Amino acid sequence: MVVGSMVMPKYADHKTIYTPKYIQADMLSEHGMNLTYMQAWRAKEKTLKFSRGHPVDSYSRLPSYLYILEKTYPRSVVKLQKTEDDYFLNAFVALSTSIKGWERCSPVVVVDGTFLKLAYRGIMLTASIMDATRGILTLAYAVVDSENNASWR
Repeated sequence: MVVGSMVMPKYADHKTIYTPKYIQADMLSEHGMNLTYMQAWRAKEKTLKFSRGHPVDSYSRLPSYLYILEKTYPRSVVKLQKTEDDYFLNAFVALSTSIKGWERCSPVVVVDGTFLKLAYRGIMLTASIMDATRGILTLAYAVVDSENNASWR
């Protein structure tokens, strides 16, 4: 916790990549502390949990986030599916602005999936189209447990 409190300012900017290796180097040069990689990694994890909250808490906020999306963008398609134990299973979002933009786009839809890493695994699926100015417009996206026929449907 002491090391975590010392490196917390480095995580103020969410874009900063501050790895355990950097923590080790900074602690050695600034304070003369020689940390193992695991000590630096635990300091990073505790700092992120303290400053950003635990990732599990984010899942509990997901229903309210999706509700706000539906209210902000009427006629959007927003779905959240949970297990019987009330755990996150998958989510699907197609905003009304993207659906309306579909009318002025080329008829080619590009679908793709990317792996989500770290503590909570899954796959983010996207469907994108090209608009009249040759810009890419995300039509819909989903977060699913695995890439299979059921999740694509």
